[in-house]
Amino acid sequence: MSFEMPNSFVRREECKAALLSEMEYTEMARVLKALAVELGQETEAAIDELAHHGLGAALGVLAGQVGADVEPDYLKRRAQAQIAASRMQ
Repeated sequence: MSFEMPNSFVRREECKAALLSEMEYTEMARVLKALAVELGQETEAAIDELAHHGLGAALGVLAGQVGADVEPDYLKRRAQAQIAASRMQ
């Protein structure tokens, strides 16, 4: 029975890492969508880029639609979302 213990810890850590990764992706998508709405842009293109090519590409799509750099706004909103989430815990 003791030989199975290390394997159970590894599986637990893998599940925890996967959950944290999923939560981070969800937060990125929420913040990106809120930013797109605030800027008066369609959210579908940015979310599609996030899913297929990552955050940089999604911010690039928004920047192209708006004609300005949106990364500082994204980072500010992301920090605010993380602060709000930490207060809920």
